[in-house]
Formats: sequence, structure tokens, C-alpha cells
Amino acid sequence: MFRQILNKIRPNCQAMPRATYQNYVMSDVLAQMERECEKFCPVPRFPPRKVTVVGAGSDVGRIASLFLKQQKVIKILALYDDEPEHKVLGVTTDLAHMDTSTEVEAYQGRVYLRNALYDADVVLICGGHYVLPPCCDISDRELFFENMQLVRTVSIACAQFCPHAIIAIQTPPVDCNFALCIHTLQLARTYNKRKVLGVNAINSMRANQLFCSITGSDPSKSHTPVVCGTGRCTRVPVFSAAKAGNFPQTQVDCLTRLVREADDIICKVKCNNEQGHLSLGFSTARFVINIMKGLFEKPTFIDSALVEQAHPEKCYNMSICATPVTISKGGVVEYAVPSLNQTETRILEDSKCDLEDMLNLGRCHAIGEEYCLHPDKICPCCVCPPCQTCRPCYESEKRRKTK
Repeated sequence: MFRQILNKIRPNCQAMPRATYQNYVMSDVLAQMERECEKFCPVPRFPPRKVTVVGAGSDVGRIASLFLKQQKVIKILALYDDEPEHKVLGVTTDLAHMDTSTEVEAYQGRVYLRNALYDADVVLICGGHYVLPPCCDISDRELFFENMQLVRTVSIACAQFCPHAIIAIQTPPVDCNFALCIHTLQLARTYNKRKVLGVNAINSMRANQLFCSITGSDPSKSHTPVVCGTGRCTRVPVFSAAKAGNFPQTQVDCLTRLVREADDIICKVKCNNEQGHLSLGFSTARFVINIMKGLFEKPTFIDSALVEQAHPEKCYNMSICATPVTISKGGVVEYAVPSLNQTETRILEDSKCDLEDMLNLGRCHAIGEEYCLHPDKICPCCVCPPCQTCRPCYESEKRRKTK
């Protein structure tokens, strides 16, 4: 009787049985399964030809973005900066007035880092602090402690949001930050040695310009590689590869010293303890443009880049070294190791301990190990000889200890 009355009151009401199982088709479990599957069975990706400039509001980032905006090979140029005083929104608005086909996007603040990096083909890490104290040993460490947080944060974000992208590291000191980046990516299990490069374009460009200014040749048709590292104590210009065999050795030594001390020379001329941002931004932009051309047009040669070598025994027995490379669709496809003469070999051997020390500094801060100086820097029986830049500080410290 009660059921008949209930059906008259609610004729459309039907008792539905409660499901005793979970609908995995509409649940978060399926979404998680799809994300895990994409790691092993990735879907075809259509590259948007996107370049993300991290630190675009800095002096170097602005100049590099100016040249990148003019390239047809780049369709999307994303400018990111987490420093409010850099005002990357104003930089983007200014660049948007240029009548080129490249689209410009602006991202201000760390909350937008994911959007800036998403689906990027190349990530340029620049910016940071560029103030240089007088001694290169001190400056490398001080700069690294100032800039390491930026590089580490971006490296972790790249591993999450664009693991396929090529990462170009320009934030000084490049030697330390390169090691910090690769070991951070290794912890995230997204490291590919063909897709992480340290920007050494400024040193190669300076060496080539100095050599061509003496010989009177066209710089666009000449290449002067710089090997070993990117710092003032680790860069080794190879003028013998530029056919400088007819030059007196004293002149070659002078050119080598100018390349290694170029940062100090510019600082003294500018009188504001800053690097040459114009040449640095131009060389960095050309470095990124060559990467994009190698990815989407044809294999492109780069004068010098700090990379992990495929065959260390063929590269002066160094696993990480700056050498000329060729970029293609998968990243670095060829390592061109130049031959050195006797003088260049001696400079390279003297610079190895400094490069290993800088790489070890970045590695220790990436994996959380305790950092120790290179043995050649603390062992009294095998002292690493200071370069010309460090020699005044080294001699003054030595006199102070003798007193």
C-alpha cells in the first residue's frame, strides 16, 4: 500500500542501485596512467619554434631578445624574469612594436615560469649578477653564489615542463652553472648531454675579431675556436687553428692575454665594474640562432660551446670541455676538437685544474656534497700556477703571509 502511494506521488522516481566499483574511465587514476605512459610512448610533437629567454629583463637578456626578435626561424619568443625591477613587461611591449613575424610573450614572476617554459624548443638562461671583483678565483665563487639559485630553479622547471628542450647557459660563471645544471637534470632523470650547452660564444667572437683585425681578413669567413672553459682562467684560444703559424710567438701570446683578460679591460674602460653587455648580448643571440637553425633548417656549426664530450679520450682526456660543435635536429651531433701546438697545450694543462675546480663546485651544490678545493690548489708540492689575471692577487697574498 505504501509503495503504491509513493509511486503516485513520485512517478518518475526510481531507485538506482549504488555502484560498488570505481569508474576508472572518468577518474584521476586514468589521467595519471596517461601521464606515465607518455614518458615511454610519447605522442608526436609539433615544435612551435619557441625560444624562452630566462632573465630577459637584464642588460644581456634585452640585447639578446632584440636580435632574436628579428629572426624568421623563431616563431614565438617568450621573455621571462622574476626580478620586479627588470620590468620585462615593458621590454616585451617595446619589442612588440618591431614589424617582424616573431610573436613576443611576457612572463613576470616565478608563478609564470611554467607558462614561459611550456613547449619551448630552446631555453636561454641569462641574466644574474655580472659585477666582477679584481681576482678571478674570488669572482667566480662570488658570482656563483649569487646566481646559483636562478640556474637551479630554472633547471628543475625545465626538467618538469620542457624536458625535450635544448638548454643554453649564459649566466656567469658558466663553468659552475653548467655543472650545476647537468647534475640537477641527472637527479631529475631528464639529462641528455646533447641538449645542454654552455655559451662560450663571446670568447670565440673576441678571439676571431682580434685575429682578423691583425690579418685584415673577413671575420665572417674565419673561425677561431676557444677550448677548455669559459672563465678568465680556463679559456684557451686556439690561434693555430686560425692559421696564425706565421705570427711571432710574442704576438700570439699578446693576443691570448687579451682574450683571457678582455673582461677586466672592459671593466676598467667602463668604470662601473660591468662586462661588455652589447657584445655579450650579440654573441649570445647568435649562439641561440645557430641552435634554432640547426634544429629546423640544416646542421649548423658553432665556434665554441661548453659540452660533455662523447669521447673524452679524443678531447685532451677531458669529459667536459669547450670545443666547436655541430647542431642538428637531436642537438649536438658532432664534436670538432682542434689540434693544439706546444704553447696552447701548456696553457690547456695549466687551466685544467681551474676548470675541474669550477665544475666540482657546481656539482657539489647540485647533489649536496661537501665542496673541497682541487688538490692542485692546496698541495704544496704541486701548486697550480696562477694566470696573469690572478697573479697580482696571488703575489700580494704571498707577501702578506711572509710578513
